Amino acid sequence: MSIISPAILFSRGLSPGSKTSVGLAQVWEPIAEEMVAAQDLYRETVLASPERNYIHEILTVSGAYIPEEYRLGIVERIGHHFLGTEGKWIRAGLVLLSAHSFGARSPSVRKVAVAVELVHLATLTHDDVIDEAEMRRGLVSVCHGWGNSIAVLMGDFLFSKALKLVLESRSIASQEALAVASGQMCVGEIKQLRHVHGFHTSETEYLETIENKTAALMAACTHSGAELAGCRPGTVKTFSRIGQDIGMAFQIVDDILDYTSTLRTMGKEQGGDLRNGKLTLPLIHLLQRRPDLLETIREVDYSGGFVEKLRKQMLEEGSLEYSYDLARRYIGRARESLNDLRESSKNPDGIDSLLMLAELILSRDS
Repeated sequence: MSIISPAILFSRGLSPGSKTSVGLAQVWEPIAEEMVAAQDLYRETVLASPERNYIHEILTVSGAYIPEEYRLGIVERIGHHFLGTEGKWIRAGLVLLSAHSFGARSPSVRKVAVAVELVHLATLTHDDVIDEAEMRRGLVSVCHGWGNSIAVLMGDFLFSKALKLVLESRSIASQEALAVASGQMCVGEIKQLRHVHGFHTSETEYLETIENKTAALMAACTHSGAELAGCRPGTVKTFSRIGQDIGMAFQIVDDILDYTSTLRTMGKEQGGDLRNGKLTLPLIHLLQRRPDLLETIREVDYSGGFVEKLRKQMLEEGSLEYSYDLARRYIGRARESLNDLRESSKNPDGIDSLLMLAELILSRDS
């Protein structure tokens, strides 16, 4: 469990040292078969592609001796690497659960679910290049293991596979939603890069950035699921808002964990955002309370000891609790919207799972 003050734990409805009894396996229970099928499609899409042989040919000298350890095509090698860093499938789950809640279960739903995971993975691959990240989910990042050029091209490759799947789904609404979300994600990254190492990001600018970077794709997930289920426009709009609220809370908690978690739980070093010159909500709030810290933050080397001191100051000034409180408000709004949909839902267990997922986001430690 992350190092969080007792006050914050109690405010989240947990006792110090406790863990939520709900896990992702329970959340995915109503869509378990669909999730397995989607993950199979994901593996097939990443690994079984005609492009890998072509890319392998143009990256190797025809007729030359290739040592055994390099005979596997580079795309397949990196594809296997990606499978070793598979995430929690939150975004695919949002598509599948939203569709399931209103009775939709089809190959088209699965294709869109996998497409959003591929878009997410592609953006992470590109983000690691921007951040010069050495680790991703506990494993070596593609840019660190194979170089920036290969990482950028692999990200583009994954985007192309996502595009192919969403076109195969024949869902115009999903195509539009993913196209818009992809553009928003780029805008979010650009906004963040404008303020790197400037240390003058406001809370409003931070919220606009994460709305674009993270929440937009999650909104596209729930929007697409509802559209694929043939929901009315009002219901689709509600689902879109639910995805956005969950996405906002998810990113805020993620930014808190950057200061409170460990390499073992998060698969990356504590204080990574600070090292990359990015101000997130806990630090923005701390600097509002302690503007005298700004010059110190600009001048230090961001060692683990300094990040730990910042964490303690965040606890003292209520910055972590403030951030959790905002995440709770977004989850509270999502919860209200989900409860409003229960009566018209064809499969209320899907709504229940979305509610569980919302609560799990607040209590996660990785």
